[in-house]
Amino acid sequence: MANEQVEKHQKKGLGYIFFIEGIFSVLWIGYLFKFYSFYKEAYFYVDKRLSLFIQMLSILNNNWDEIFIYFILSFFLITLTLFMSYLLYLTNKRALRRNKSTPFILCFNLLCCASLLANVCGFIFFVITILSASLVYIIFTLVNLNLDKEKPESEYDEGDIIEIKGPFKTKEEAQKEITIFFDKWKEKTIILGEEIYIEDGNYYVDIYVDTINK
Repeated sequence: MANEQVEKHQKKGLGYIFFIEGIFSVLWIGYLFKFYSFYKEAYFYVDKRLSLFIQMLSILNNNWDEIFIYFILSFFLITLTLFMSYLLYLTNKRALRRNKSTPFILCFNLLCCASLLANVCGFIFFVITILSASLVYIIFTLVNLNLDKEKPESEYDEGDIIEIKGPFKTKEEAQKEITIFFDKWKEKTIILGEEIYIEDGNYYVDIYVDTINK
């Protein structure tokens, strides 16, 4: 019962993240379309014989008001995208391993960020990406520090994967490995659960936190 409640809660949270990712996808497509439409027109008047650095300065000098707005919007978009990508990875590691759409979403997020580098202002977008990634890292680091202070008694949450065992040729081998792992487990307040599944013709075991007794 506890396991079913954890699964239900995690799938619900995962659904919210996928919904938000869908909104971000629409925002990214709209942003990239508008930016590259503006960039195509602005770049048309730049002397192509100049170095890339001088071309970049020329675009910035002639179109500063507009391009500054695009820089600000890109910072917010990249920051939110990286934040959601990391959150998507952390929210339910057990479900993400099975969810085939997750790698596609993460690759799409990476592609959106990388697509801003394919122009003469790519260096500025690269710096913006570094700043966004640093901000996301700082946010999650501070959150983890606060969580560690609030929950010093355990480093695990219900639903966290403790160990992934495999591959095994037979189900019996997998069950034997589960027994060995459970016998060595010393955290009496943490009740473990296991799930055996087949992937690429082999047996694997997810050993996860089923219940935490306070």
